[in-house]
Amino acid sequence: MEEWGWSGSSTDSPSSSSSSDGESGPPGDSPEPGPGPGPEAPLRLNVGGMRFVLGRQQAALFPGSRLGKLAVCRRLEHGLGLADDYSADSDEFFFDRDPAVFREVWQLYRSGRPGPGLGLGLGPGLCSRRHRSELRYWGVPRARAPRCCRLLLRERRQREAEEEQLRRQLQAVLGLGLGPGESPGSGPWLSRLRGRLWQLLERPPCSVPGRLLWVSGCLTVLLSITVLILGTVPELSGRPGPTLWLLEAACSCALSAQLLLRLLSAPEPRRFLLRPLNLTHLLALLPFYSELAAGSPGPGQHSRLLRAARPLRVLRVLTLARYSTGLRAFGFTLRRCSQQACCLLLFMALGIFTFSALVHQAEHHLPGTNFSSIPAAWWWAAVSISTVGYGDITPESLLGRVFAFACIFFGIILNGMPISMLFNKFSDYYAKLKALERASVLKERGGIALKDRARRKLVQCCENPASRD
Repeated sequence: MEEWGWSGSSTDSPSSSSSSDGESGPPGDSPEPGPGPGPEAPLRLNVGGMRFVLGRQQAALFPGSRLGKLAVCRRLEHGLGLADDYSADSDEFFFDRDPAVFREVWQLYRSGRPGPGLGLGLGPGLCSRRHRSELRYWGVPRARAPRCCRLLLRERRQREAEEEQLRRQLQAVLGLGLGPGESPGSGPWLSRLRGRLWQLLERPPCSVPGRLLWVSGCLTVLLSITVLILGTVPELSGRPGPTLWLLEAACSCALSAQLLLRLLSAPEPRRFLLRPLNLTHLLALLPFYSELAAGSPGPGQHSRLLRAARPLRVLRVLTLARYSTGLRAFGFTLRRCSQQACCLLLFMALGIFTFSALVHQAEHHLPGTNFSSIPAAWWWAAVSISTVGYGDITPESLLGRVFAFACIFFGIILNGMPISMLFNKFSDYYAKLKALERASVLKERGGIALKDRARRKLVQCCENPASRD
């Protein structure tokens, strides 16, 4: 094992150390081996298989720490209360702790200054929570660390807390989080039935009934959207009208039954109804039941209120997010990046107001101009900043065209700013959602991934023997 020594400490042998214990110890103490009371006797430590040597005077600089208390011990049983074990042959105390963290603690003792890892040097495999646990074990005051290291450690703790919160939110998006009373294996039979039904309807499909429900729900939504599209075709609004309405009624009843089952099996029905996707589902079903309540299900007999409610059926497209991980990742990305999206809208509003005012100032004196006022120029500015360019309104003067070019150039820069950020966020969230979904399916199946195991075995068999050597 590697030994870490200090040049200023004594290198007395264990026998001389134990003999000094017997000579200078108080009367009545047994001459059993232990840490010597002299200030020059070193502490020999074995931390996780790595050996360290530390002077007692340096250890006593922090009397409240574990090594500071060990340095002033006069009896072996007192030292064993602070260490995990003691070896009389090598005169060293054994600690079953992480040697990587203790190396930084040891650096603090021997130099009086914190090492580079006391505040931050966690390494890729050591989390900040474990690092703090190790420091608490050794009793090292974190206040001795530099302010920059403490700030970096705080930032890492905040980043780990954000990652944990993100993981919980992604699990909630997939319906993987089980709260109290949701476990299907405990409680009365009704609670177990509700838990199994909830997992069957909400979790990623990992069984044959779950896949059948998933496929049937997706086909029902697609059929309802198809009926809505065909109902707007003038050639099909006459004779096939009742047939389309019957298909619409069947799809609406199936979607209503699915929503009712999910509501009855939900652990928190109120919270379930307040979810945006479920509210969208309710609004999409509202036109159908409004027509039934009005007693005029046939086409062409709707009142103005019912005609105004019919476009709500388009919201059924959004219910496809329950069956698509990509749509869930897209919605989750927009929700997580809402502040950036609001900033983008603010910049667009400022640009629209600025360039519409400039073009109005350059064009308002021309006869028959479309830029008679600043509000009249808002449409042109919005179309130009979005780089759509309909061409229905164009400036005629040279100064107006210069302002138009500046507006288009500003729109190109503004639209290109959030694209990379949103794409990176979407890719990250989509990959994490797919990983959580796959982990959930494997857990339900018993954790057997035959395809992955077969693929790894095939790759190992096809490797070049020379490369393995």
